[in-house]
Amino acid sequence: MRSFFHLAILYCLYCLTSCQSKVDQVIIIPEEEVSIFDLVEDIQFLRLGHPSQEESLFSAIKHAFFLDSFIVCGQNGIDYGDHGQYEYFDYQGNFIRRFSAHNVLKEGIFYTTLFHADNNGLYITDRVRNQTYHLNHHGHLVEQFPPINKASLYIPLNEDIVLYTYCNKKPKGLIDDDEFYDFFLYSKRQQKVIQKAVTEIPEYERIFFSGGQFLYTGNNTIYHSTAYDFQYIVYSMNTSQIEEVDRLKFSQGMIQVDQLTFNKAGMPIKSYYSDNDIIIDVFALQKVKNMVYGLIMRGWKTNYVFKKNLRNGSSQAIRINWHGLVKDNYIDRGKIIHYSKDGYIATHSPAFNFKPFLDANKEILEPHLINDFSDFSYNDNDVIILIKFKPEYYQM
Repeated sequence: MRSFFHLAILYCLYCLTSCQSKVDQVIIIPEEEVSIFDLVEDIQFLRLGHPSQEESLFSAIKHAFFLDSFIVCGQNGIDYGDHGQYEYFDYQGNFIRRFSAHNVLKEGIFYTTLFHADNNGLYITDRVRNQTYHLNHHGHLVEQFPPINKASLYIPLNEDIVLYTYCNKKPKGLIDDDEFYDFFLYSKRQQKVIQKAVTEIPEYERIFFSGGQFLYTGNNTIYHSTAYDFQYIVYSMNTSQIEEVDRLKFSQGMIQVDQLTFNKAGMPIKSYYSDNDIIIDVFALQKVKNMVYGLIMRGWKTNYVFKKNLRNGSSQAIRINWHGLVKDNYIDRGKIIHYSKDGYIATHSPAFNFKPFLDANKEILEPHLINDFSDFSYNDNDVIILIKFKPEYYQM
C-alpha cells in the first residue's frame, strides 16, 4: 500500500510539473515571414476625404472610432500642429463635419495626449487644468468635472463604473503617493475607488504606458498588456474587476534587466531595445474562450501575430511581411485605431506609403478598395486599413 501511495504521489507531482511546463511554454518566434495577404480572411482599404476639397484634413490619423453611423478621426496632443481637431466621415470615407475641441475653452488649448469616444460623445481630460470635458459629437460641451486622482484618461464602462488610467506616470501630490498603479475602477454611486491594478511595473518604465488600446472588443471586456515590461503581463478589465490573464514568455527578444543602461533622468537608453531586437510590446489583444490572441512588436521593426492556449500552454506565432504597405513596415499599439464590431482591426497607412503600393498592385488591390482610388496622390489623406485575420491565426 505504501509503495502504491508513493507512486500515486509521484504521479500527481509529475502531472503538476507537466501541466506547469505546458502553461509556462514559451512562444516560439520564427524568422521566416508570411505575407499579410496570406494571413487575412479579408482586408479592405478606405480612402478618407480628398485633398482638393475645402475640408482637406491631415496627414496622420491619431485615433478613429467606429460608431453607429460614422467614423470619428482626430489628432490631439500638444505635439501636433492641428491638435484638438476632430473630423467625421461616413463608412464610404465621405467627409461629414469637423470641429475644434478648443472652442469649448474659449482661450488656450487642451493639454492632453488621448481621448475616449463612444456613442455618447468624446471625453477629453486636460492634464494641466485637471478637468475632464465631455463633448457631444458636434463639439458642444455637455459637462466637465475633475478626474479622480488626477488620472489622464476617463472611460465610462456603464452608468456607474468608470475605468481611469494614467497615460503617463502617476502624478505626485495624491493621498496615495506611496502606491504604484496605472489603472483603477471608480464607482460613481459609491463615490470611491473599488479596485487599483497593475503594480509590478518598474518605475522607470511607467511613463511608456499608453491608453490607446483601451477600446471595447465586443464582449464588454478590455484587454491590455504591460508595455516595455520584461514580464509581458496580459490584463482583462471590465465593470467588476481588473485581473491578470497570463504572463507571456518568448523564445527570443525578452528583456534582460541587468543589461539595461540608464540616462541621467533615470530612463533606460532605448538603443538597447533596437540593438538587441527586444519584444517591445504586445497589443491588439483578445481572449476567446481559452485562447488569447494578439500582435507583437519587436525591435521597432517587426510584427508577429500570435495565439496561446491558456489551458495547455500551446502557442503559435507568425512573422508578418507587410510588403511596405504601412509606414516602416510595421504597426505598433498607437497605430491600431479601433476594433470594429464585425471583427476587423483598423489601422492606417500614410498616403506616401500607400501610393507606391497601390500603383504596383492595382489589379490585386482592386477588389479590396472600398471607394474610389483612381486619382489617389502622394498628398492625399491617410488610408484606413481594415484587417480580419484568418481564424486559425487570429480572431477578434
